[in-house]
Amino acid sequence: MSVPLSKKVADDLLTRVAEGEFSIGDRLPTADELMQHYRVGRSTVREAIQELRGLGMVEVRPRLGTRLVAVASPSPMARSAINRILSEGSLDDLYDARLVLEPAAAARAAINRTEADLRAMRHALVDFHDAVERGENPFRADLAFHHAIGAACGNAVLAEFMNPTGTALEEARQATGMLPDAVALAELEHEAIFVAITERNFGAAETAMATHIKSGIRAIERLRADAVPKQR
Repeated sequence: MSVPLSKKVADDLLTRVAEGEFSIGDRLPTADELMQHYRVGRSTVREAIQELRGLGMVEVRPRLGTRLVAVASPSPMARSAINRILSEGSLDDLYDARLVLEPAAAARAAINRTEADLRAMRHALVDFHDAVERGENPFRADLAFHHAIGAACGNAVLAEFMNPTGTALEEARQATGMLPDAVALAELEHEAIFVAITERNFGAAETAMATHIKSGIRAIERLRADAVPKQR
């Protein structure tokens, strides 16, 4: 099972949003521009935009094009919690460790996974999607997905690292779960990781996981920029 072209286009557009290429209210490139940029057909672009529309990320209006819509800001209480989490000096080291270890775990999982492991991953993916549909923070399903990969990798130390109950890493994932576009991107990236592991493609699994962790690092950087008071 391969990732559809439309999902790859939607994934890349979400990455560009997360990196700040587009701001709320900006008009996205036209269908013709997207077709040329991604070298795909009109139907692929249409399906990719529908994917973003279904995630609540864009609105499409005749003659006005596709625009990135506004997203809700975290509540004052949530923002206070984010400030505390982001001020912890160990967070950068934690995400650096994730970037070193989790791609390797995903590659090993692609080699060692069982059908039971795949069922656990798929269950976490469904829970993630259902939480998003209910308007809830899907961080628990996020944790479950990564834990399932750890369990499949065949290394007890990696498995323990990917089950970070009660740590700053878990809290950071909860914080990034407040960013709707980061959540939408994570769902697409999880699917890409799952497909690679299902196909026993260890190289693709490693690459997909590295891409996913880098997206998490960008989300943390955005939270810092938005929630941590500027020094005067």
